[in-house]
Amino acid sequence: MDKLHEPKFLARLERVFTIGVVEIHKAEMKRWFGQERIARRVWREISAYWAEIVDEPHRQKLLVGGLEGDHWIFIWAEGNGTTAQSYLQDVRYLAGEATAEGQPLAIPENE
Repeated sequence: MDKLHEPKFLARLERVFTIGVVEIHKAEMKRWFGQERIARRVWREISAYWAEIVDEPHRQKLLVGGLEGDHWIFIWAEGNGTTAQSYLQDVRYLAGEATAEGQPLAIPENE
């Protein structure tokens, strides 16, 4: 993430933490992260920022909806279920860190 834009993004995540929801335009995300498209690497960064804010692994379910459009909504959805077809997607799933249902991925035994 561009350090110039980091405070703006963190303020939005703090709003999710305090209010429960925030809207972020796709173009903002691209600019803030310096990317032409939002892919797994960016979702991993977002997941890491959220983990720092929440600080309790069992409560880290941050969902994003509207990915097919330009206006995305981020929701703190502790306890809400998701699937690969859900309108709302777990950020950890988009980051490759969890299943679509929000369960941690199994770590191979040789690691």
